[in-house]
Amino acid sequence: MDSEIIDNLRDIAGAEFVSTREDVLLAYSSSASMGIDPVQPGAVVRPSNADEVAAILRIADEHGIPVTIRAGGTSLQGEVTPKADGLVVELMRLNKIELFKDLRTVRVGAGVTFGELDKFLSEHDLWLPVSPESALACTVAGNVAVNGSGPGSSFAGCIGELVMGLEIVLPNSQVIQTGSEANPNAPGPFLRYAFGPDITGIFIGSLGSLGVITSVSVKVFKRMEHFDYNTYGFDSHEQAEKFLVELKDNDVNMLMASLYEGPTLEFFMDMVGEEFGIPPMEWPHRTVSMTIGRVRKDVLESDAKLAREICEKMGGRVIGIVELPKGEWDGRFWTFVRCSYVHPWAWQVVYHHQAPTNVHRSVEEITKIMDKYAFLGHTAGFASGHSSMNMYPQFYWDPVDEEERKKVVGALKELAGNLYKAGAVPFKLASYWDGLMEGTETYMELLRRLKETIDPNGIMNKGVLGGI
Repeated sequence: MDSEIIDNLRDIAGAEFVSTREDVLLAYSSSASMGIDPVQPGAVVRPSNADEVAAILRIADEHGIPVTIRAGGTSLQGEVTPKADGLVVELMRLNKIELFKDLRTVRVGAGVTFGELDKFLSEHDLWLPVSPESALACTVAGNVAVNGSGPGSSFAGCIGELVMGLEIVLPNSQVIQTGSEANPNAPGPFLRYAFGPDITGIFIGSLGSLGVITSVSVKVFKRMEHFDYNTYGFDSHEQAEKFLVELKDNDVNMLMASLYEGPTLEFFMDMVGEEFGIPPMEWPHRTVSMTIGRVRKDVLESDAKLAREICEKMGGRVIGIVELPKGEWDGRFWTFVRCSYVHPWAWQVVYHHQAPTNVHRSVEEITKIMDKYAFLGHTAGFASGHSSMNMYPQFYWDPVDEEERKKVVGALKELAGNLYKAGAVPFKLASYWDGLMEGTETYMELLRRLKETIDPNGIMNKGVLGGI
């Protein structure tokens, strides 16, 4: 990268927060994503506020320098892999937290992680209910950029459902604020849908391709202290799916409701069963592992009783292994990600959402691909909102086997197409969805035009958003 540009970046952020050292560039060439080839950027800059971000983007836009936005680096599908000789803008220094307790909202800088925020909110008897799979290191703003979900989403939905407003730096260096905070006289974030169309929603799930989210305002809730943990077994997928729907219909407050196939659960138990204290057992065809949470104990007891009754009405049985859901919930800041890395394999995942009564279609398509290509893998999912299931099938392969990796990439593409035909929808427009979503041509064209309007020089994370 041109030395004059580097000097300009140092003037903006401070010399100690700009680097072109080989070891630093290597560290920023990849993320937690597996199977994605690392790409070394030309420089890394670490601004401390939105004004510095704006000044940096002004330089990048003037010189046509490709920009990749990065925070915790926990993305799993290559979203923060930089462009060759491009600029990485790392946001971890934007770490302020401001609570608006009367509004039940909090504003966090783009560098604030879920772990840091949870520690802060616990001091006020509050919490943000969604905990992504890499929550301790994952930043709230980064998770908004992918509209992620995780433990807690069964109650609150994806993270986008909790967003009240965003501060965003556009590629042309303009800074905008969305939601009620767009009014500088407002007492804080109290309404998202203000000032006409929902501009906030354009940037949720945009994968850093439309601008830089420098702060996020989100809803928070009174911290729950009463929990019920249980497991429920079913002989058919129809029973398990109807069980989840019936729980929603009766307002049972599921914080985390995971749906497992028997073989998948056995696979997981090989990794964490002994640690969780779960005795060896033959798991049923479908198992629902569920944590119910309530602020009030009497309401929790009513929910737990109703869940058991609904299970039996659906032809299922209460398994009673409480250690599984308790381990999932208590370990939500680390268990899921550790399960993904505890073994020596590399892995890839096709994140998608499916309707609760259509989960079996995803399972069928995933199983077909695993059988066709003889992959070791699994499929599992959890309730992730009012009427959706987040599915995350993983394929494993030997990281030193290049031919096997190529086979996985092709299988992912094939699976994505099959899942789309089975009614699934992506919540990350990863590259394997590109060209497969028949019937969305006009939608994708509008998205393309939006990208060209906001980022006419194409500097922001080009190609990440469904090839756009």
